[in-house]
Amino acid sequence: MATRRTFMAAGLGLAAVSLRPAASAQTQPFVLYDDELKNGWQNWSWAKVELTTPAGGAKPIKVQGDPWSALALHHDAFPTTGYTKLTFVINGGQQGGQELAVKAMVDGKPVEASYFIQPKAKTWSRVEVPLKELAAEGKVIDGIAVQGQANAYNAYFITRIQFE
Repeated sequence: MATRRTFMAAGLGLAAVSLRPAASAQTQPFVLYDDELKNGWQNWSWAKVELTTPAGGAKPIKVQGDPWSALALHHDAFPTTGYTKLTFVINGGQQGGQELAVKAMVDGKPVEASYFIQPKAKTWSRVEVPLKELAAEGKVIDGIAVQGQANAYNAYFITRIQFE
């Protein structure tokens, strides 16, 4: 059964997003962020980040930055065995179109593999990033990063970040 969650923020519009449970019941989702950092995750970002920004009934992370800056979440090293994807819900804010690369981190540094996204303006979207695209499937990692590219970028909002 899917759960339904509504996100709303001033100027961001109203949209409903369906968050489905993981397909595999053998591994529970490993939550990084849902209204706050969870399960020992820490903010190691090198972008302008505001945790728990009020947005209707939710508290997403607000991120904006200079070229190559990133939202970076760190955890003690852990194996990704049993997980196949990283999922999150993202909103491009007032303008959207930010060029962002999702990366896995090993020893506090991003690995070369990336998964590129461009969030839509004023719209909440659920993103599923296969761990194989991040060169992180069955590996030991210690974080994730959502990194801007060659241009400064306007604020976007992200929440419900988890491994499934």
